[in-house]
Amino acid sequence: MKTFGDFDGLALFIRIAEAGGLAAAERSTGISKATLSRRLTALEVTLNIRLVRRTKKGIVLTDQGQQLFDSSRDAFLIAEQAVSTIQDDKVALSGTVKLSLPPDLATEVLAPILIGFRQRYPDVVIDMTLGDRRVSLIEEGYDLVVRMGGVADSGLMFKKIASLPRTIVASPAFVAAHPEVKAPSDLNAVSALAIRRDLVEWELRSDHGQVAKVHPKIGFAANRQTILIEAAISGLGVANLPDFMIDRALAAGELVRVLPEWRPSPVEMTALWQKDRITGRLIKAIVAEFTEAFAERQRLAAEVAPHSQSL
Repeated sequence: MKTFGDFDGLALFIRIAEAGGLAAAERSTGISKATLSRRLTALEVTLNIRLVRRTKKGIVLTDQGQQLFDSSRDAFLIAEQAVSTIQDDKVALSGTVKLSLPPDLATEVLAPILIGFRQRYPDVVIDMTLGDRRVSLIEEGYDLVVRMGGVADSGLMFKKIASLPRTIVASPAFVAAHPEVKAPSDLNAVSALAIRRDLVEWELRSDHGQVAKVHPKIGFAANRQTILIEAAISGLGVANLPDFMIDRALAAGELVRVLPEWRPSPVEMTALWQKDRITGRLIKAIVAEFTEAFAERQRLAAEVAPHSQSL
């Protein structure tokens, strides 16, 4: 039997199949479409097997191509992990990481963490994009994405970074002008602030385990929570905001807690990445930095709870 030797071509075939097309594979590997196409054709010639059918929307694996992909993908993942394991930290923590991060969270917390990480590991290149849009890791070539809320993606590695507590707040002047707000249902009748004007529902839980859902009237919407904080300080309404972003305003008395015996449901912050990325060790190191930083922030917040007025 003739010995097979084009393992580089086989690895690129796996990358192309995972990406679902040459353009997406180009973004994820940094290798040009022309080179990927040429190597794929060469592999088919070597094997004397048609592995893919090219379409306008991308590629479709043939039955034999699917069989080869299913049989070889895990083996290449094991090999990549083995190589990563024997590399020392200086070598492993190098390379480029393309990230997509929520803007407010990145500005407030994640970007400073990445700056510190880059200072410790100068061989790492950070390529950061801030946006609220839900990007596709594979299609757009991202190595690591941080998302707020639930995660529905299949076939991805993910880790919860933190569960972020939230608080209903308003300015002291707004609170003084609305003494009628004594229960969650009363929030339905006052002006509120939110990221979107539609589909707004706040789920609140009391200190005694009671649950209430309210649908406030949104009088001011902005897709940046930093803007909502300023709007709340200006007295435009009540807002449901992450604690880590409003601690300073609460401590300064610019904002106060509304219905302090009721707390909104926390929002989950999750990191997602492809499980077979060559940069897997680097990605996990960055995710660990994020997780440790938020754990430390929450520990300090629990030790030094801000003293503020409340309704």
